[in-house]
Amino acid sequence: MRNALPAEAMPWAPAIPWPITSRSRISWPCLKPDGDSGNIRFEQRRNRAMNYIKYEESRPEAVRGMLARAPIAYLPMGALEWHGEHNPLGLDGLKAYALCERAAERTGGVLFPPVFWGAFDTVPFPFTLRFKRRAARDMIRQTLEQLAQWRFKVIVILTGHYPPSLIKLLRRECRRLNKQGRALAIGVPEQVFAVDLDYYGDHAGMWETSIIMALRPELVNLELLPAGLSALERMKQLGIMGKDPKAHASAEKGQLAVEHIVSGLATVVERSLKEQNDRAIEEVYRNYAQALKIFSPRIRHLIKEALDVHSLGELVRYGLWSLKNLR
Repeated sequence: MRNALPAEAMPWAPAIPWPITSRSRISWPCLKPDGDSGNIRFEQRRNRAMNYIKYEESRPEAVRGMLARAPIAYLPMGALEWHGEHNPLGLDGLKAYALCERAAERTGGVLFPPVFWGAFDTVPFPFTLRFKRRAARDMIRQTLEQLAQWRFKVIVILTGHYPPSLIKLLRRECRRLNKQGRALAIGVPEQVFAVDLDYYGDHAGMWETSIIMALRPELVNLELLPAGLSALERMKQLGIMGKDPKAHASAEKGQLAVEHIVSGLATVVERSLKEQNDRAIEEVYRNYAQALKIFSPRIRHLIKEALDVHSLGELVRYGLWSLKNLR
């Protein structure tokens, strides 16, 4: 009896000792144990063709190919900013990047690295970088113009940092490019796609913390937060705006928000590419604005859900502190 099957019989397989016993060691180069589960998976799955490409990892030929197939650019935008003791300082950009990546998986396109620089109206807490608005405007304008020159048809800037002033600037710069007719730019914060979840945007609160728990759980530590603080105390002491993350945040809530945001964003991008106009994103913004109307019957519910404020006096103190410190 021969010691091994002839390689000619199975050129794709390693030499197999024969007979096989409990001590036989077979090395399969195309198979690999899958982490703790012990299951076997094909290594080739790692290299399966993706529907999108990462700009910083791509050669020019890959970008040219994607421009021909799915001329969509995803540009995640964030800040380098305090997000409580429990969250990473780069939460906004990390969140925006992961959301853009999931949308790009559905629509195709080129995913750019997250932009952390240029944020303004950041919180007055340690380890936070703040820039002048003009720096952000110039960066956004020049980026949009250059991506349009590269022949992208849809350019998405998803911002995980979303003071009203930045949203206004972002929309203005996108409309400026859209009027030129060279490309369609979409500038948007993630929460506009999740108002039906009562997510209107917070800062290191229940929703932002839940989202990063779903996307990057290893970066969050809720044990670092004290319990029982009021909304105003959380904002002043910890820079947290919104519902108490220690009591209410969870990866399950975050995953629900992620699914809503990614689905909404991908739908808008696909419609925009097909229709070559901004109707899809403007409809989303109108829905968001309707939910935020001051005289809406839901305004008390909105204040309670978004700010975790339960009395008029607390709301006034909350607003005064915000006006003084968040500009």
